[in-house]
Amino acid sequence: MPCHARSSSISRRHNPIPLLPPLRRIAVRLNHDVPGELQASELIHRYTTGRWPLWRLLSMHRLGNVLYCAVEWLRSSKQGNSERYALAEVALDHVGVRWHYHGSAAAARAALRTVAKASATK
Repeated sequence: MPCHARSSSISRRHNPIPLLPPLRRIAVRLNHDVPGELQASELIHRYTTGRWPLWRLLSMHRLGNVLYCAVEWLRSSKQGNSERYALAEVALDHVGVRWHYHGSAAAARAALRTVAKASATK
């Protein structure tokens, strides 16, 4: 007589439902019909993806024609902690990127929050 007790392990023949990555909140909307915004979108995509990404994007905020990005530098000859995190300013009306180094990811995010709060009070 066969025993119908449940097994304590999962069958290897059964493929579990693949887990989906969590949905991300939209941080910034860019209009790809505007050439400068399309270039900025492509630049950020190029810097944050691929085999050897340059940046790890921590957070973003748009203020007028500037896109502020808290980033972690991934590929740099200067791997000191003081130059690992930055608040990058990506221009949306012309091709241009500026950055200001911060000592930690928390400091870069705090600088971004300061920019966002300043824009909210205007």
